[in-house]
Amino acid sequence: MKRITIISAIMLILSQAAFTQTMWDAYRLSNQRISGTARASAMGNAFGALGGDFTSLSINPAGIGVYRANELVFTPVINFNYSEFNLNGTNFSDDKYHIKLNNIGFVGTYNTASQNSGLVSFNFGLGYNNLVDFNQNFYGKYDDSPSSFLDGIVDYANSEGLSNGYLNRDIGQIEYRDWPTKLAWDNYLMDPAYDQNDNEIDGEYVSILYQDELVNQRKVYTQTGGINEFVVTGGLNFNHKFYMGATFGFQSVNLNQLTEYTENFGDNSYTYGEDYSLQGIGYNLKFGAIFKPVSFIRLGAAFHTPTFYDLNEEKELFINARLIDNTSTSGVNLYDYNFISPWKAILSGAIVFNKSGLISVDAEYLDYSDMRYRRSSRSSEDFSDVNTDITDNFESTLNIRVGGELKVTPQFSLRGGYEYYPNAQIITNSTDYYYPVALDNSTVWAAGLGYASNGFFTDVTFRNVTDKYSMNEIQPNFENMDLKNSNNKVMLTVGFKF
Repeated sequence: MKRITIISAIMLILSQAAFTQTMWDAYRLSNQRISGTARASAMGNAFGALGGDFTSLSINPAGIGVYRANELVFTPVINFNYSEFNLNGTNFSDDKYHIKLNNIGFVGTYNTASQNSGLVSFNFGLGYNNLVDFNQNFYGKYDDSPSSFLDGIVDYANSEGLSNGYLNRDIGQIEYRDWPTKLAWDNYLMDPAYDQNDNEIDGEYVSILYQDELVNQRKVYTQTGGINEFVVTGGLNFNHKFYMGATFGFQSVNLNQLTEYTENFGDNSYTYGEDYSLQGIGYNLKFGAIFKPVSFIRLGAAFHTPTFYDLNEEKELFINARLIDNTSTSGVNLYDYNFISPWKAILSGAIVFNKSGLISVDAEYLDYSDMRYRRSSRSSEDFSDVNTDITDNFESTLNIRVGGELKVTPQFSLRGGYEYYPNAQIITNSTDYYYPVALDNSTVWAAGLGYASNGFFTDVTFRNVTDKYSMNEIQPNFENMDLKNSNNKVMLTVGFKF
């Protein structure tokens, strides 16, 4: 009974396959957690009321008005991602290392004739901060399975009555939902059925597997890329008490994801793979203000417009078969569309304890149900169904960021921070979806230290982000899987004030 259910599920997914976007694609673009300089990250990125750090240009642009000197800053990071994948009660772990430049920025200041009243200075800045890190690896395997992915492909071909002539066409002339069948056919993983007189039956097929043959299954996931925001910011300083600023944000999206599913049976095997890439750009505006009612209190407010994305997808489906001979075929599908992320509102507060330390808090509101897909000028896709799904399955959230800094000496500082991102998905049954579904709230904690003297400063931070997901895949035995992903960064910021 279980084998029949699995095959039926595969047939259902194949029949519904289309190169369209999902709620998950929208969520991973919109669920951003900024990671710019080491100092800001160590303090939970709670810089909406503080400013004076390049990361604040992507949080509250008024923070640029706090600068009193020019600054050049850059932040390389060592990223270590650790994933735990639970498949049918068995845990599999994997990791991924990479080094990148997390942040680089320049801030310039122009002081007016008045140093203490009215407009004191105009400041400007440009550079970039990292918003999302997609890098991760994970895998799972299942041995001696009585159900094969080929069973579902063959049963789908028979239920649809796909003719031999149709499957012999070039893959560009085949419906996208039929591509797995086309690839299996081209790589001799399914054979035509024959009648009692040994005549080929057009539109009927059989798997190359023997009756009751067991297969060993393995699926590997590799993901790289991220979202960086390039900023151009201007800000004003009034009386060293009130600051205001605006940022034009230009976001660069780069996601590459390779999944490979392999089945081994006897001396034979094949790999069904999906090589996916998402590239694009987005634009937004940010406005903010910071007010110091008294010397030790900072209050901040900021508003971010939605980010308007122009995105391009490329997805290559392929099968590499290792039978009597080695064969390989593939097909590439291209698609482009627009996407609009939610707007954000941020309220912030901080208490500064003279020159001995500070505590800061940011509260960030956004409504994920406002995410929307839109057709581009080069496409005619109807996104009404997925946009309705987004409205029905997401809600508003209030993200909280908290940070503190202690001055051990005038030169040395100790820092700590915590970030809380509630799960915005209200999906009640994750088994209905063939993409990741968040299982829990996401947390970020960080700690670091810094040194500053004579216009030079350097900061070191360790930062951990933990997420938990439920996953279902089209292949048999790869359903109801849990993924725990832990992203760790060691960040080093080097900066100069002049």
